[in-house]
Amino acid sequence: MPRNRGYTLIPKQVPTRQRTSFYKQIISDFEASNEKSVLVDGTDRKPVTLVQGLRKVLETEGKTGIRVVQRSLETYLVKED
Repeated sequence: MPRNRGYTLIPKQVPTRQRTSFYKQIISDFEASNEKSVLVDGTDRKPVTLVQGLRKVLETEGKTGIRVVQRSLETYLVKED
C-alpha cells in the first residue's frame, strides 16, 4: 500500500497573467477631472508601490503633462501647464 505523502499533484495549465488596470484607471479618472492636482487616497497600496505604478503607466502610455509627486506618505497627481 503506497504511503500518503500529504500532497496531490494535479495536471493543470498555468493561467495567463492578468494585468491590472488599477493604476491606469486612476490616471484616466484624473485626466477626466477638471482638477489641477489631487491626492490619491483610499488604496490598499504602499506609498512607494502606488508611486511606481502610476509612474509606470505614465511612461508606458507616453503621457506627458502629468506628474506623480510624493510628499511624506501621500501621493499626488499634478497636471502641468
